[in-house]
Amino acid sequence: MTLSLTPDFETTLFGQSQAIQSRRTTCRELFERCRATVLERESSVQAWVRFGGDEVEQVVKDRDLELKNGQWRGPLHGIPMGVKDIYDVAEAATSAGIPHRQFDPAVRDSAMVARLREAGAIIVGKTVTTPYAYFDPPPTRNPWNLDRTPGGSSSGSAAAVASGMCLGALGSQTGGSILRPASFCGIAGYKPTFGLLNRRGMFPFAPSLDHPGPMARTVTDLILMMTALAPPYLRESFQSLPNEPLVSDLDDLPTFFVPNGDVSAKTEPAMSAALNAAVESLGHAGAEIFGWQPDELELPKLWTQHRCVMAVEIATSQEERLAEHPEEFTPAVRALIEEGLLTRSVDYAAAIQFQRALRRRMSRVIGDSIWLMPAARGAAPTPETTGDPCMNSPWSFLGFPTITIPMALCPEGLPLGLQLVTGPGCDLELFRSARWCEAALARR
Repeated sequence: MTLSLTPDFETTLFGQSQAIQSRRTTCRELFERCRATVLERESSVQAWVRFGGDEVEQVVKDRDLELKNGQWRGPLHGIPMGVKDIYDVAEAATSAGIPHRQFDPAVRDSAMVARLREAGAIIVGKTVTTPYAYFDPPPTRNPWNLDRTPGGSSSGSAAAVASGMCLGALGSQTGGSILRPASFCGIAGYKPTFGLLNRRGMFPFAPSLDHPGPMARTVTDLILMMTALAPPYLRESFQSLPNEPLVSDLDDLPTFFVPNGDVSAKTEPAMSAALNAAVESLGHAGAEIFGWQPDELELPKLWTQHRCVMAVEIATSQEERLAEHPEEFTPAVRALIEEGLLTRSVDYAAAIQFQRALRRRMSRVIGDSIWLMPAARGAAPTPETTGDPCMNSPWSFLGFPTITIPMALCPEGLPLGLQLVTGPGCDLELFRSARWCEAALARR
């Protein structure tokens, strides 16, 4: 598959879903195309902990047999999906990227995996995550340039989707682990409002910050995944989204707010240029654009308090394990746990209090408006790092929904992502705006 920021319709989840439904292809044919890509590229990309197997072969047969008998489960029927290796998949071990530890197979699927299966998706394997879903560099490489990182911690999920090894994947985010890899790999990623998606069966890092979320080629592909993943009261709304017009009349053209200040200061020149060009294109397409000052986010303090919460909460769950099995912890994870153990309880309580107060205040400020900002400081860096999550961690800390879409290529030919942000609970409006932006940028 040729890498592209604007993939051909037939290579998307939506395109293949329609091909399966209309019997222009079969679940077997689609799976074999994905497997062929794995065989061709996995030795260099290293996106998978495990791919395929007898149980996957049986599910592929079952999905085609269901179609033969007139049963179509919906838009995910027969779609190959990857699962970040922090989610339980029945009868498979969940290793969370942890070295030197043996894990028993999971007894049952995590809630997110169970919903994908019920919707007809084929869980083709577990994708690589960094150890404990933290910042350590993974073995996975960026399919756009093997000398660059795919980001982390949803490294394998982003790389597998970008290279066509699967058509969608589960990721997770505590800092920037969905949005940053999506940006680096030129795909779409969605971090929902905190608590919207069920975390049962998901390896915990920091329960006050952990978000499950999907990754796919396009915004519409994300929407199709959400028809299964969303809680029941939202599924019908997600099901109708792909059929909605992008705008019904001129009054429905979106309004966006673009930051400066601390955000601009951290953005690399190529990303700044791409953001400016994208904003100009959205303005030409009819959107109203306004500036906003990020001062109310209290960013330096926010970044510090975000780390405090992460450190204390992982220390709470891993202190005993670190004492008994230090070989299972990389230096970065060990240092974070030790930092959490040294943090005073009053300081952790102050961080949580700050989080709650800032969430209330920023919810009033942003409301249901859409803010645009870089999805990362720049393009994917070299593989000794997974990149800086500073553009994403504010929204993980606050629990606000965000979507990243491909925006441009930097002069080196690497993807740059645009991040859209809105207030908590406004996820559907965020998707409507992201669809509009995606279409407007594709027309450039």
